[in-house]
Amino acid sequence: MVPAKLTWLVSAALLALAAPVSGAAQEGSVQGTSLLGKPMVTTQTRNANVAATETLDRAARDAKEAFEANMTVDTATWYGRVLFYQGYSKESAAVYDQALKRFPNSAKLLRHRAHRHFSLREFDKSIELGLKAAKLYENQPLERERPGPDYFPGDPDVVQYYLYYHLGQAYFAKHDFENAAKWFAKSAESAAFTHDVEARTANTYWEYLSLARAGKLREAQKLLDDYDLTLFEVHPKGGSDTYFDGIQLFKGHRAADSFFSDKDSGRAFATADGVAASTAYSLANYYILRGEAEKAKPWLVRSINVDSWGFFARIQAEADWLLLFPNEQP
Repeated sequence: MVPAKLTWLVSAALLALAAPVSGAAQEGSVQGTSLLGKPMVTTQTRNANVAATETLDRAARDAKEAFEANMTVDTATWYGRVLFYQGYSKESAAVYDQALKRFPNSAKLLRHRAHRHFSLREFDKSIELGLKAAKLYENQPLERERPGPDYFPGDPDVVQYYLYYHLGQAYFAKHDFENAAKWFAKSAESAAFTHDVEARTANTYWEYLSLARAGKLREAQKLLDDYDLTLFEVHPKGGSDTYFDGIQLFKGHRAADSFFSDKDSGRAFATADGVAASTAYSLANYYILRGEAEKAKPWLVRSINVDSWGFFARIQAEADWLLLFPNEQP
C-alpha cells in the first residue's frame, strides 16, 4: 500500500509538470507506453488543429491561474482539457485526480478522467470511471460544458455524448464489441437529440464496426443502410471527413485501392497523422470483416506508425494488432 504522503507528493509533482512552460522545455515529454511497448512522447509540435500553439499556451496559463485561484468543477475541467489539447495526458489526469478528491461525484470530471485513462491505454480503469459517471447521469437532462475563453475557438461539448462515446471506445479496445455497440448507440441518441450530424457520422462508423465485429451482421448492415447523409450535409463548408469516407468504403461506394489519405483536413484532431491513422484503420477493418487478416496487416502498421499517439484509430490499431498478430511486431 502506498503511503498517503507519497501519494500526495506524486500528485503534486504531476501538477508541477502540468504548468505550461516553453515548448523546448517540454519537448520529448514521455506520457506513457503504447500497447506495443513503445514510449508515447509529446513533442514541441503538439498542436492537433485545435488552436494555434500560442493560443494553447495562453489558454493553459490562464486556465492554470484560474484553477489554482479557485478549484471548481468547471476550472478543473477546462484546465485538464487544455493540457490534453497540448498532448499532456498524464498532467491532465493529475488535475482531474486532484479535483476529484474534492468533487468525487462529479460526473463531468469522471468522464474526462475516464478519457485520460483511455488515451493512456488503461481501458479497465476507463470503463470503471465511465460507468460510474453514466450512473450519475441516469435520468438527467443533457449537460453542456462551460466554454473556454472568448479567444479560444470551439463550442461547449455535450458531456453525455462524449462520455458514452468514450465508453464505446474503451470496450472496443478490449474487443468487447457488444458492449461497445451498446454505448455507441447510446451516444448516438445524444447526437440525434442535438441534431449533430458530424457526431451521428462518427457514431455510425463505430457502431457499425462494433456490430459487424460482434458477428451481428444483419444489424450492422441495417445501420449502414440507414445512414443517408451526404458529405455536404455533414460539412456544409466543404472538406473531407474520415468517418464519412469510412462509411462509404463499408457501403461499397469507395474503392479500397484509392482510399488511403494522409492529407491534413485543417479541422481539430484531423491532422495529417489523424487522417492517415483513420483511413488506414478503415482499410484494416475492411479486410478484417472480409476475413482477410493478412491484407489488414499493412494498414494496421500504417495506423500504428503515425507519430501522434492519442488518436482513437491508432489506439484501436494497437489493440487489434495484439489480437490478430500477438507474436509479431508491426
